Amino acid sequence: MKIKRNYLLIGIMLLIFFVVILANRDNFSKERTIVRLKGVSTNEPIKDFNITSKSVFVWADPVLYITDKEGNIINKVQRDSENIEVFFANNYAFLYDKDLGEVHMYSELGEELSKIDVKDEVFNITYENANIIFHTRDEINEHLYLMGNDSTLTEIYKTGNKILTHDVVDYKNLAVAELKEDTSGFASLLYSMKNGEKKSKSLSHEILMYVKTSRNSVLALTDKNLYRFLESDEVYKEKIPNVSDILVDGRDTYILHSGIITKYNFKLEPTEKKIIAANVNKMENVSGSIYVYGPSDVGGEIGSKGEFYARLGYSLDKMQINGLTIGALRNGELSLYSVVNSNLVEEDENKLDTNYKEG
Repeated sequence: MKIKRNYLLIGIMLLIFFVVILANRDNFSKERTIVRLKGVSTNEPIKDFNITSKSVFVWADPVLYITDKEGNIINKVQRDSENIEVFFANNYAFLYDKDLGEVHMYSELGEELSKIDVKDEVFNITYENANIIFHTRDEINEHLYLMGNDSTLTEIYKTGNKILTHDVVDYKNLAVAELKEDTSGFASLLYSMKNGEKKSKSLSHEILMYVKTSRNSVLALTDKNLYRFLESDEVYKEKIPNVSDILVDGRDTYILHSGIITKYNFKLEPTEKKIIAANVNKMENVSGSIYVYGPSDVGGEIGSKGEFYARLGYSLDKMQINGLTIGALRNGELSLYSVVNSNLVEEDENKLDTNYKEG
């Protein structure tokens, strides 16, 4: 009899549990919406910005402001030089003093972390596979430098051609794409190195836009085709016109092209297609879901039941998504938005219409 009473008690508890779930199903919804936050107010027109995990970098020459995710200024940096260029990479900001040949590196809260001396012109600074990579150029060559923990720069690549894109794991494992031009036309050269062993490919009349090196292959995207070059010298290839962006998630590759997102497996076989109902040209992985954006529209939770679209403005100079924060820059003014669960938004909050679709 005691066993029967236990089963009865468990049954009653499960019934109560399911009733609670049904009564609060809206509170468990994963549907998202966008709310407008306050804009960032500075004394100078804003030229660039970057959203980090904890803050927002705002470049309003000659001042670098650091704000919280709500747009409130929490710190600022200003250097004396008049010839300053800014680079953002992951959660870092770099102020490049061209006259002195110095790069000052700052944390996402505005703390100066290091000063790096550079002898060549800095073309770009990127964050790849937990590495900071300096792309520089002189009158003859272009260079890639790997920044060490002590802020010293070690040259890992040099070429007389133009470097188009690169993916660096370490100085023995990397992929670099170059553009070679001569009287016969142009070609993209793909150099890869695995454990110090070098290989190269030439792709005539194609422009390499993206490379990603992995344990046994190199993924390469051009303006015409998607390639996977295996260590065994086998090649997978898929023709893709009108490419806008690429997103790699493990062994899956997503290509945004002609208003469509196509998912490819490791062998570059298309497995899924999704038509995008907005004018967009970028993709981002946000908490395991695909978001799309730019130059005016943003779409979220693509392919799910909660898929939504919104328009943040017209002819934006820059849009960026990082986590659940969105920034939109237009005419020197920066607006911030947050992606939230629909059921958590009050009626009087500054909620955007997320039913927008491109007509």
